[in-house]
Amino acid sequence: MEPHSELELRSLVELVAHLRSERGCPWDRAQTHESLKNLLIEEAYETVAAIESGDSRELQDELGDLLLHVAFHVQIAQEQKKFTLQDVLRGIYTKVLRRHPHVFGAEPTQDVEQIKGRWEEIKRQEGRRLSVKAALPALIEARKLQERAAQSNKELSVQPSPAIGALLSEPDEQYLGMLLFEIVARARQLGLDPELALKRVNAQFAQEIEEKLTHDHARSE
Repeated sequence: MEPHSELELRSLVELVAHLRSERGCPWDRAQTHESLKNLLIEEAYETVAAIESGDSRELQDELGDLLLHVAFHVQIAQEQKKFTLQDVLRGIYTKVLRRHPHVFGAEPTQDVEQIKGRWEEIKRQEGRRLSVKAALPALIEARKLQERAAQSNKELSVQPSPAIGALLSEPDEQYLGMLLFEIVARARQLGLDPELALKRVNAQFAQEIEEKLTHDHARSE
């Protein structure tokens, strides 16, 4: 296939269609929504890592990888006659319009908290209720649930819980969950992201352990 002089999302979907054709790649042809989902999660995390690094070239590359996954899922859906690229674009376009009445409607405001509250109200009108999403990491999910509750004026009142004492005296999953949920709430009140905080500590721990293992290995030789 000849490279396009002006590329657009449709060009990428057409490229993926070629990869999934009989003249394309056996691996690409074998993929499904299910087989690609974990790879999509990995690409999303790698995109976040690129943002964290501040490297714009790396971010550009990772965003391209994310778009490739979008193109794959669109192409698979088109083959199954479920939806098309136009359906996806139309859906997100109308959703953005609908959720910004302060910009495109008759509800002008510059109050950020009011905008957040209205956003949550619109989502509930769309039928999007508070629920657990199996694919989300638990720390991210807890923060998002708490944020949605706060935007609906149902701010979580976090009182020091006896969970840690109870956990130490009687190991129990419920107590552990309560303690972690409280930590997420405290972090959110302080403007900290518990997922990123744990990721950074994980990286620091991994580096320290690797250095110790390297040191021990060098001493044993």
